[in-house]
Amino acid sequence: MKDILSSSSSRSVSDVVVAWYNEPGVERWVSALAFAFSERPAGERYRIFVFHKGSTAEDAKQRLFDVLGTKCSDVNVLFEHLDNVGREADTWLHYTVARLRAGDMPVNRVAFLQGDPWDHFGTPHGGRERNLDVFSSKLVALLAPTAHPMASNPEPLFCNLMSESRVMRRGLSHPQRLDLERVWVEAFGCECKVDSYVFAAGAQYLVDAVRLSQEKPLSWWTSLHHKLRADEINAWEIERFWLHIFGDGV
Repeated sequence: MKDILSSSSSRSVSDVVVAWYNEPGVERWVSALAFAFSERPAGERYRIFVFHKGSTAEDAKQRLFDVLGTKCSDVNVLFEHLDNVGREADTWLHYTVARLRAGDMPVNRVAFLQGDPWDHFGTPHGGRERNLDVFSSKLVALLAPTAHPMASNPEPLFCNLMSESRVMRRGLSHPQRLDLERVWVEAFGCECKVDSYVFAAGAQYLVDAVRLSQEKPLSWWTSLHHKLRADEINAWEIERFWLHIFGDGV
């Protein structure tokens, strides 16, 4: 196990990326998932990236690795503390830019998850009681080389899809400014052509790693990440566009 975000000479089968603020119980479900990965056939390598943005990073890191112990030492669990900016959007973009720069994007899939993966879904796999065995086995099945083909790219994970029409969105208020048509142009370089913004409440997705590494250049991802961190666009705006960011764009 490692506690830094680093490149590796051997690409993983799939990665799990966790955006952790101060949600309780993250160490329990991450550990259960790591143990499930460790039981996969020899040669299947998985990584779990835990990005923490809370105020008690060292304590959170200690709790995580105390629970992990040595039972899954063959699974790469990587911990990094990030500045608390940009919500999960900053985390997803930070991971993607780092992996593209390192040239070690996994060969199969990436799962992007919140610290509480169940928060935006009333009846997820395993139920609200958070059945960790069911959750882990389901997620491993989605990330393994033998997984069924994805129905779409990306696929929402443990959360519900929402839709807002462009006309309706113009008349809605939001605690944060949402200038979606401007942000569409900023992100994709063309006028917005969709009738509705469809997105997963909770911003959790299963993504084809090959397409993630090939469909948009590193410069595009770096530019989007810079605009988020410079507050030219915000995380609530990006949340509406993940299907296009991770998928076919426009």
